[in-house]
Amino acid sequence: MIPPLLRLPAVALGGDDLNALGALATSLGGHTVVVGPQRRTDGALLDEFVVAAGVRAVAPAATLGVAARVGAGRAASIVAREATAAQLLGACAVLLLEGEPTRCADAATVIEALLTGGAHVVTTDSEHVDGARNLPLPDAALPVVWADGDALMRLEDGEPTTCGTVVVREAAHGAPPPRPGTLVVVVAEHDPVGVAELAGVLA
Repeated sequence: MIPPLLRLPAVALGGDDLNALGALATSLGGHTVVVGPQRRTDGALLDEFVVAAGVRAVAPAATLGVAARVGAGRAASIVAREATAAQLLGACAVLLLEGEPTRCADAATVIEALLTGGAHVVTTDSEHVDGARNLPLPDAALPVVWADGDALMRLEDGEPTTCGTVVVREAAHGAPPPRPGTLVVVVAEHDPVGVAELAGVLA
């Protein structure tokens, strides 16, 4: 069963905002708080895996996931290695792939192969690895999911399979009660949103 997932919108990080983001993630206990790419207050883009690791460092009680975009110039094999490193740091309990659903399914095929031992040869319509290894491996299960409309998807026996539902929720409505198998995508009135502003409506 996929745990309750809460995908935060992009926030503007500056000063002590990482600590505030960690406090927000901790306050949302019961959810796996999924962090995507963020922005510095000067507009510079911050990598989602780096941000998740930073949040984990300041908020060890929070349960975190990472949202990674596929088909954006980063091969699935690289995402697999970054997700593994984040998982070993305690910063990635679930990997949420974002992008066109068929590209996500292709990426998941490669990523899930690389989450197991050995050398792998995998070819899909949009991804290819030949003899790729991922060392070290995650030390616990790392579910890989993506959204296809209002369906939450994952691979089962190599085939895309519905494993839950996707709900889009305005931040102003607050965080819903955690529900296993549900991905709640929180959207803010503007992007990026301030951490204090987001915490004021979600926490």
